[in-house]
Amino acid sequence: MLAALAFFGASFAGLATQLRSGNTLTRRTVAATMLNSGFIGAIIALLGYQTFAEDLPYLMGMSLLAGIGGATILDFALLLLKRRMGITIRIEQDKGE
Repeated sequence: MLAALAFFGASFAGLATQLRSGNTLTRRTVAATMLNSGFIGAIIALLGYQTFAEDLPYLMGMSLLAGIGGATILDFALLLLKRRMGITIRIEQDKGE
């Protein structure tokens, strides 16, 4: 139950970060951001449960911050690859021509 709540909260925290960035939003970017941030938040909640089981608000706060950080780290890594190495990653749908 805790992991599901952490996934839900972190995924929307990551989506909020994506919305604030001003980048164009597609279904893929929204899905990728929410899944990435949600899984990171759930993993943090599961890893920290043994240590912080008595302080669940703290644990959920850590998961939300991890969701925000997950979206930011992914954007930073892609930007770093583009600027330093000249690598551009594009995901395009085949138009079926």
